[in-house]
Amino acid sequence: MGRKDREKKLQKAKQQQQAAAKAQNPPSQKDEEEYNEENTNGEDTNGTEEQNSNGSGEEDTSSQSNGTNGTHSSDKKKPDDSWISPRNVTGVLASHPLSRDVKIINFSLRLGGLVIVDDTLLEFNYGRRYGLIGLNGSGKSTLLTCIGQREVPVPSHINIVHLEKEIAASDKTALESVMEDLEDERKRLETEAEELAMSEESSEADAADRLTELYDILDEMDVNTATTRAAKILHGLGFTKDMQHKQTKDFSGGWRMRIALAKALFMKPMMLLLDEPTNHLDLEACVWLEEYLKTYNRILVVISHSQDFLNGVCTNIIHLQNKKLTYYTGNFDTYVTARQEREVNQMKQYNWEQDQIQHMKDYVARFGHGSAKLASQAKSKAKLIAKMEEQGLTERVTKDKVLILRFADPGTLPPPVVQFNKVSFGYNAAPSSSSNNNNRRQLLYENLEFGIDLDSRVALVGPNGVGKSTLLKLMVGELVPSSGLIRKHSHLRIAWYHQHLTEHLDLTLSPLEFMLKEFPGEVEKERMRQVIGKFGLTGKLQTSPIQKLSDGQKSRVVFAWLAWKEPHLLLLDEPTNHLDLETIDSLAEAINNFEGGLVLVSHDFRLINQVAKEIWVCEHKTVTPWKGDILSYKEHLRKRMLENE
Repeated sequence: MGRKDREKKLQKAKQQQQAAAKAQNPPSQKDEEEYNEENTNGEDTNGTEEQNSNGSGEEDTSSQSNGTNGTHSSDKKKPDDSWISPRNVTGVLASHPLSRDVKIINFSLRLGGLVIVDDTLLEFNYGRRYGLIGLNGSGKSTLLTCIGQREVPVPSHINIVHLEKEIAASDKTALESVMEDLEDERKRLETEAEELAMSEESSEADAADRLTELYDILDEMDVNTATTRAAKILHGLGFTKDMQHKQTKDFSGGWRMRIALAKALFMKPMMLLLDEPTNHLDLEACVWLEEYLKTYNRILVVISHSQDFLNGVCTNIIHLQNKKLTYYTGNFDTYVTARQEREVNQMKQYNWEQDQIQHMKDYVARFGHGSAKLASQAKSKAKLIAKMEEQGLTERVTKDKVLILRFADPGTLPPPVVQFNKVSFGYNAAPSSSSNNNNRRQLLYENLEFGIDLDSRVALVGPNGVGKSTLLKLMVGELVPSSGLIRKHSHLRIAWYHQHLTEHLDLTLSPLEFMLKEFPGEVEKERMRQVIGKFGLTGKLQTSPIQKLSDGQKSRVVFAWLAWKEPHLLLLDEPTNHLDLETIDSLAEAINNFEGGLVLVSHDFRLINQVAKEIWVCEHKTVTPWKGDILSYKEHLRKRMLENE
């Protein structure tokens, strides 16, 4: 049904409804008087607040004390009456119920006994793309889950898609899974449009805008082009035509996560929540996703550890720190500059206030018991101090705790420490020197010739599936080549970090217990406390079960474990997954100060740019040095993507 047909149908239905109602219940004189009184009052009685922007890009808390006197209500249906959320959420909706913007004042979020956010402003404006940042364990993912579960009073007409987990393994193809909710969403929107068109509020400006928006969304959801749109998204995320028609049960968890991401993008909700969407993507897919999201014209909230990605996508940054949300206009680089300026001004104001208070306190102490005139002046200054404190003093700037990582000097070994001589490998290839065509077709790599030494700083790049992680497994000895020879120095110590290493942690142990178990008798307990403390695991985190730690904190346990081995060679496969931005910078600094070699696989362009001296492209069964840096490689991917569209 076209847009004009829908409008005519709804208009006719509304006229019939109004005529029937008028015939059955003719208005009395009293009804007409009440109607006239209500519509000439000109005063909004719902107590809602207008959206507020102070122009600086920072959080404006001056109006938080006003707003509706409503209570938090959830629009999401619970699984049953006994369902209880582990989170405790309070907040008041201050934006218009039909507005496309969301403004919630006096917002607080608690998880068990832990306060995540306390009495702050939660605000999202339509058409803006927000990057949510904060230290590991500050509660970013918990906040996103709280919003996604509708535990905050987001109006029901704002549909929310929160990307949490991979698509279920089933007999449906990837393409079918992406489009499976299309018809239900179309019916939901048509029902909302019909109800809104026939309601008494349909003539109001906000209702009329919402109705127009619904028609636009329904036009965009054209069933005739749905398959093409879904296929285009899957292609951008790395799915070939054959893969798009493959059943989801035949994909790994990482690829099913891509399908879930494709489905979220295809549905194009009014509010899209993405938690580390690049974690399972290669560099090419990251470039595509960045280009796609930078034109997202509804509400996007994304958690990402990639500064490069945040710079390319975001129009605003939300900083979660000290249980408050602070808002900045601009991308990540703009946020860094604005935050520095804000903190400088805040400290100036703090120091001025403290100087004023101290001066008045000294005056009171000196003249408070003097002559009547001086005592009166001292009393006035004491009242002024009390008034300043009552109104709220500027807080001292608290800096984020900078984590300083360090890898010990491993000593020297003659180069090369790892040597590949005519190495070929394929998971199903015959372990021989056979050169038959069938064997060659199954090879991931063929006749590799290269060496790694302690001066190497290599980043491996290339599409998913070409064998970057496989190459690291060959270096560490996890896999054996189908043909050729890999020589390693007999005294070489290798530390291999990979994406699934945290899954091998004993979650019942604390970080301290885990390290003492892994290295029995090597060091005393207090010394081991200092070791893991250098990786940001201090206080209670050292003795809490690993299962209670955030993903980022679990990664720090792994890094502490690897560093204690004093490796000559670091093999890092996606080390930035689940790390916060500050920890990634510390990791980059630790790598640059490391005296050993490095082979890195990462989708984080910024980290590669910080630490890699060489870029090796894994493609077409070989490894080829890239003539340029990682930024030129990114531009190459962008141009190739545009050419293929």
